[in-house]
Amino acid sequence: MDYRVYYWDIPFRGVFVELLLHEVGASYQRRDASEIYPDKNLQIDCPGMAPPYLYDYGIQKTIAQLPAILMHLARKYDYLPGSAEGQALALKVILDCGDVLMEVTRFYGLQMWDKAAWQTFREERLSRWMQLFEKTGSDYGLRQDRGFLLGASISVADIAVAALFGTLTHCFPTLAKDLNRHAPFVAALVQRVEQRPVLAAFLAQQRRKYGRDYCGGEIGRSLQKVLG
Repeated sequence: MDYRVYYWDIPFRGVFVELLLHEVGASYQRRDASEIYPDKNLQIDCPGMAPPYLYDYGIQKTIAQLPAILMHLARKYDYLPGSAEGQALALKVILDCGDVLMEVTRFYGLQMWDKAAWQTFREERLSRWMQLFEKTGSDYGLRQDRGFLLGASISVADIAVAALFGTLTHCFPTLAKDLNRHAPFVAALVQRVEQRPVLAAFLAQQRRKYGRDYCGGEIGRSLQKVLG
């Protein structure tokens, strides 16, 4: 066993970690986040405010914060671009994905959605986010039928983008139209990444288990309400 992943029984941030672990062929055990959060989160190395947490048997340490986990794994398994600029851009893509998660959930449930607020966000902020990812990919050679977000080779950035938009469009199918309209190259990239055999098998199993559940609590119910 290479790792333990601590998260809730929902995809949301946890799917980013699990997709990358499956992509690189690492073995891991999924554990419920309540084993650490909230009572024991101050007892781990470099404690994080909330899951996911990754325990790495190789270094015998627990890593918190989604971007830190993804960058740790990407460096370990050579899933970063070779240049310093490319590595900085990969981190930027991961952080952008985290910002989208935060905005989609209105700062993780600080407020709930109503239809008017969601429609404004969908037409303005979410569409611009999609266009931003599309522009990044286009600048680095991404096309409808080929390429990756940051060049000719798959990287952690592609896994993160697939985790973000693949999960969103699976859980809320109406958003697939938005992604195809505002970011057609990214939409095609997500499909190609999700169709990689080891990832396709994992996603099929996960989606059988969770259905279209996206995130938990009242904010999850709020999203389901405004998106049908």
